[in-house]
Amino acid sequence: MKRVIIILFGLIFISCSNTKTIEVFHKNKKPSLKTLAQVKEVLSKYEVEYNVSYHLITAPETLPLIQKYNLPDTHFPFAVVINGKYSAKLDNQQIDFVHFPLFMHGIGRHEGNWSLIHLETALQNNALLISENILLEHPPHHDDHEPCEGE
Repeated sequence: MKRVIIILFGLIFISCSNTKTIEVFHKNKKPSLKTLAQVKEVLSKYEVEYNVSYHLITAPETLPLIQKYNLPDTHFPFAVVINGKYSAKLDNQQIDFVHFPLFMHGIGRHEGNWSLIHLETALQNNALLISENILLEHPPHHDDHEPCEGE
């Protein structure tokens, strides 16, 4: 009996240490909320496998997480962090799950290089995630850091 209890505690410890996480950062503005709705549809398939949390970018309590993950220090509208990483190597290209996804192109600002298919691919195969959180290219932003229209 004692041995069974020890084994159970060991299994619980291992399962807790292997918890997969998804952290979604968004603003409470129309374009971010539109992106959030589409991303939530994708993530709903992974809620059993991942612990999913949502963070309002503008909330003061979110700042330490933004800094922890090396997200842009200027304003950004959206990001998805998978197991602490927001970049993946897909089709020999670095894909960053930061800024708006491809279906939002044409919005004028903060256009990212990721799609919902890229996101699903990285969720299905975490080995594609890049260990360092460094954006290769930053989209243009205002020098005065004023919020972009509609963002």
